[in-house]
Formats: sequence, C-alpha cells, structure tokens
Amino acid sequence: MGKTEVEKIEEKFSGERGLSGKIALLLSIIAISLSLFHLINGAYAGLFSMDIVRYIHLALVSCLAFFFFPFSKKRASNKLPIYDVVLAIAGLIVPLYLVFNRIALLERAATGFTMMDYFIAGMGIVLVLELTRRAASPALSIIAIITILYAGFASYIPGLLGHPGYSWKAIGEHLYLTHEGIFGIPLTVSATFVVLFIIFGAFLAKSGAAKFFIDIAFSLTGKAIGGPAKAAVVASALMGTISGSSIANVTTTGTFTIPLMKRCGYKPEFAGAVEPAASTGGQIMPPVMGAAAFIMAESLGVPYSTIMIAAIIPAIFYFFGVYQSVDLEAKKNKLRGLSKEELPNTIEVIKRGWYYVIPLIILIYLLVTGFTPMRAVVSATLSIFPILIAKPIYENLRKPYDQRQTGGQIAKQIALSFLSALRDGGRGVISLAVACAVAGIIVGVFTLTGLGFKVTEIALAASGGYLFPIIVFTAIACLILGMGVPTTANYILTSTIAAPAIITYLAADAGLGMGEFMALYPLAALPAHMAVLYYGVAADLTPPVALAAMAGAAIAKSDPWKTAVNAFKIGIGKYLAPIVFIYYPSVLLVGADFTLSNILQTMVVLIFAFIGVMAINGGMVGYFVKRNSLLVNLIYVVSGILMIYPELIAKIVGAALFGAIVFIQRRSRKAA
Repeated sequence: MGKTEVEKIEEKFSGERGLSGKIALLLSIIAISLSLFHLINGAYAGLFSMDIVRYIHLALVSCLAFFFFPFSKKRASNKLPIYDVVLAIAGLIVPLYLVFNRIALLERAATGFTMMDYFIAGMGIVLVLELTRRAASPALSIIAIITILYAGFASYIPGLLGHPGYSWKAIGEHLYLTHEGIFGIPLTVSATFVVLFIIFGAFLAKSGAAKFFIDIAFSLTGKAIGGPAKAAVVASALMGTISGSSIANVTTTGTFTIPLMKRCGYKPEFAGAVEPAASTGGQIMPPVMGAAAFIMAESLGVPYSTIMIAAIIPAIFYFFGVYQSVDLEAKKNKLRGLSKEELPNTIEVIKRGWYYVIPLIILIYLLVTGFTPMRAVVSATLSIFPILIAKPIYENLRKPYDQRQTGGQIAKQIALSFLSALRDGGRGVISLAVACAVAGIIVGVFTLTGLGFKVTEIALAASGGYLFPIIVFTAIACLILGMGVPTTANYILTSTIAAPAIITYLAADAGLGMGEFMALYPLAALPAHMAVLYYGVAADLTPPVALAAMAGAAIAKSDPWKTAVNAFKIGIGKYLAPIVFIYYPSVLLVGADFTLSNILQTMVVLIFAFIGVMAINGGMVGYFVKRNSLLVNLIYVVSGILMIYPELIAKIVGAALFGAIVFIQRRSRKAA
C-alpha cells in the first residue's frame, strides 16, 4: 500500500485539512515553536511558571487546531475560510490574556473579577467546546455542554441529582479563571509530561525506529504459523513505546502487516481486526503508555514509575490473549508463515539498528531511578539527536564516491529531520490537548456541584452491596462515554464518574471511611483507575463506533462491522483483566503485602486467568484442539469465565470443565 493511500486513511480519521504554501509554513513554525517551548521548559526543570506553561500550551494548540480542523468533516476542503482564521487568532489571544494579566487576576480573585474577565472566560469556554467538536469528538463536546447546563439549571431537577444551581458568572469563573476547570490537572499533564512524550515519539519515529521495530517483530515471528499476524502483535506492542494513539499505531504498522496477513490467508475482516486489537495495547504497554497513564499518576499523586510497574502483568496478560487468539485462527485455517527469503535476518536487523534501543533504555532507567517524567523524557529525546546526525553521515559515506552528497546537502537533510520531528510533535498533541481541556470543564462541574458523589451513591445503591455489578457499571460507562472519544478524555471522565464507586465500595468493605481508607492504603485507588483505563482503551475496539477497528477495516478493505466484532473478540483480555486486578490488587505488583501466602495466591490467580483467557479464545475463534461445534464454543467460553471469576470454587469448576472438553476433543481427534 502506497504512502498516498496511508495519508488518505489518516486524514479520514483525523479530519485534518491539507494546507500548503505560506499557510503550511506558518503552521509549521507555530508547531515547531510549541515543541521548542516545551522542550526548553522541560530541560530547565520548569523554567516558566506552571500558569504560563498552561496558558501558552492552550493558546498555541487552539491556534493550530482552528487551522487544521475544518468546521465540518463532510464538507472539508483544503481551502481556509476567513472565519477559521479569525477563530485561530481568537484561540491564540484569549489564553494569552491570562498570561499578560495573571498578577491582576490573582488580585481580582479576592476583590471581584471585571466584566472583561468574565467575557474572556465565556469566550474561552466556547472556543474550547468548538475545538473539541472539531478536533476530538462531537460527543465529548455535547457531554461538556450538558454538564454546564446542569450546573446552571439543576435547581429544576428533583431528588438526589438536584442542587441550588450557580450563576453563569460563577460557572465561567470556576471553569476558566481558576485551576479547577479547563486549566486543571488534565491540561496540566498535557502541557508538561504528555507533550514531551509525543515529541519524543516524533523524534524516535523520524530516526527510523518504527521500521526497526517492525523488522525485529517479523524476523522473530514471521516464520511461525500465521506469522504476519503474530508479527503485527509484537510490532504493535513495540510501537506502543513511540505512539500513544491507537489509530496512529494502526496506520503505521497496519499498512504493512494487514496486506501480508491477507496474503497468507487470513480473511480481510480478521486481518483488519488483529492490528487494531494489538495497536490499542500500545496505550497500556509499559514503559511508555498512553497519555491517560500520566494523568493517572498525577491524579493519584504517585510517580509514573509506579503506574509503569503496575501495568506490566495486565499488559502481558492482554498481549498473551491477542497472540493466542491469532495463533488459534491460523491453526484453524491451516495458514502458513512467511518463507525465510521473505523475512529479515534477526542478527542483521540488530546490527543495523541496535542504537534505537538506547533512548528507550535511558528513558526507562531514569523513570525507575526517580527522575521526574519531564527530565527523563527530555534526556531520552536528547539521546536521539546523535542518531539523527550520525545516521545520514554514515549512510552517505557508504555510498560510492561519485554518488555521495555534499556537506551542505547532508547538513540540510539533518536540519530538516530535526525541524520535521519538532513539527510532528507539535501537531501530534493537538487533539489530545483539546480533549484534556474539555475534560477539565466536565471535571470542574463535578467538583463545583458534587455530582461525582451523587453518581457514586446511586451506583452503590443499585449494586445491591456487591462489587461485581459495580465493575460492570464501570465497564458500561467507559464504553458508552468512549464512543468516538479519545481514551485520555474517556479516562478523565470515568475516573471522576465511575471509579469512585469501586473505591467507596472497597473502603466500606474494609469497614473504613473513604479518607481513612485512602490514608491507610494510599494505592487502594490504583486498581479502580487502572480498570477505567483498560475499559476506556477497549472503547476503540467495541462496536458500534470502534474507531481503531474502523481504521483497520479501511486498510484491509473489509466490512467495518465484521472487523469491529472480530477486534472485540481478539481484544477480549481488556474486558477481563480489570476483574482480576480489582479483586486481587497484588497482580499490579505495587502496594501489596508480599507475604508467602499472598505470593502463592497471586500465582494461582494468574495461572487460572491465563488458562481462562485461552479457553475463552478457543470459544471465540471456534478452534482449540480442533474445530469446535457451537456447543463446544459455549463450553469453552463458560469455563474461561469461571476461571477468571474471583470465587475459588468457580475457578475449580471452570478448570475441570476446560480439562474435560480438551480431553474429549483430543480423544475425538485421535479417533478421527
């Protein structure tokens, strides 16, 4: 598949307009400025005050977003209407008003804001809502509008959900002139950690690391049965270190792996589903996870390294399930792998690209040894600079003398690599930053009105005193809110709406109040927040919206609905893993009391969980020992669910059922 087609797919799902000429040059300069501003601030450990960083971050992102994202995707064109230029200028000026008046605004917070302050607040909120509609998700913008209306008109709502209501001035002040709304934790994380990791990913991609990861994956797994699909799983797991976007991951590795899967015999709707199932795993794959993981660390007040360690076993569990599902499909259809001649040699690949691992090693080492994420990622980004400089020089020296470029040409090539990486980093943060800004509105309304406590009370009452229904409620809330909504915004919403219900239940089960429970067990909220992240990522695979699966279907030229259903089945581990680590937090490896009995219990739970997902995959694919009948598929799925269910007796029954059906199928196959 050619580059032109890939770009069409990316444009289809991003909705960006293609600009050229002087406008494109201007936007490149703004995007480069955005990246340089954050790199300099990160390198000098907070050179600018946090207020200035937040305001400038939103100003530059807003300006870029109104240029890149048209009013309507259906009528999108590469022409730039004058009203978008006006909106881009307004998007730049409104946050900068806060920069130039920040001292006066602090003084007026005590004495009273002016009408100009309130006008700026109203304009800022409206601009963020429109930016979200264009660049992130119309559904997210609608949710934000509903919450604002709730804050103003809830006095008309009877019962528990009602409250006296707030004036529009109070709402505007809370959401734009304080740190409780748009400029709260989500945008703060976007403006500090996340943007730097996106820039790091842009530099690593520009250095050629993506091809190295894909070549490694194919050299290791390409010869196996159904090799291209297994290579797609491995490559997507590796690509998760440089891409925090499911769709970006799909379009990067999928344009190469999906055609190969089809060529080896996989059906288009399965080939198109494997890549999104694996690619969404990039957001839960340590060491560099999606943006939501950094917001989680900030919200819980723990180092990012804690989140990174906690995510290890669940990520292994998920990718094990995806890999095994692909393996069963290949065996079911007797699919071959690639020949030796079609595959790169592992040793040669490592020799050619071993240095791509150095930035990742530096990043992991600094994160684990206590460096702040800002300092760690800036250091890792700087370690890529020698690669960008040395690689074109080395490649030029290997050419015949008469084909070599001049020193000036090499210098120009190096400079363009740096500038394009800075530009891609600045552009890459737009949708994410906008989603964080509007999520701040929703969270701000929840803190202003106390709506989060009311939702928790309702969920606890509806659960009948059981934890499992609350987990189901959490999953449904994440999947509904995640329809077309970026994972980061989904996590922010559901960690505010749904996660407190799980935490409150656990506190009550321990016989403690919420405050006392969190004081005694500071990491007690981690399983609930990790569950929200998993279910949020799963929304990209779950029909009917399933954006990542739709991107895979576009590449595979397959039926979108069938592709989404297959992606749901292949990625079933995202729905199962939270059940395991909510009931058994020791699976997350942090905050647990690792006594011998606890270690043994954790090992037993994990053994049952891994066998359980194997059984469920057997039922989903329709093959385990041999092709299954509908009844056998049902037995496999039921046995797997029982092995993952938290009760020991259920696990034993599930294992016995699984063992019995495997034994019967083996006997039947031998007889045949």
